[in-house]
Amino acid sequence: MNSQQQEALLYLRRLLETPESDPTEIAGSYVTVISEQLLAFAAQSYKRDGIGVIEIDLRGIDLRTATGTAPIAYYPADAGSDEWPPNLAAILNDYDPAREAVVLLFQDRAVAQIFVLG
Repeated sequence: MNSQQQEALLYLRRLLETPESDPTEIAGSYVTVISEQLLAFAAQSYKRDGIGVIEIDLRGIDLRTATGTAPIAYYPADAGSDEWPPNLAAILNDYDPAREAVVLLFQDRAVAQIFVLG
């Protein structure tokens, strides 16, 4: 775990301990904490399926009380979905799959967040 991830983990723990923490902020911190694993997953998936996006679907999941793992999947860019934000296609055209990963994060009552990790 690199220093950015360690700081994110400490921050995530503080957020999880604070009942009034914003779920969007919690989820964003979660993505940072697992960014190395997401980058490795994206690299492996890119070799198999080509350019695509990692989806993390936290709808119906409260990270404060969740156990187990979050639903995480890789979808090729041409798979598309009506749920994908319109600007996702442009991001997938511009990122460097050899060094970066595009993550799409879904949550209850929130607009899907896009992260470009690298």
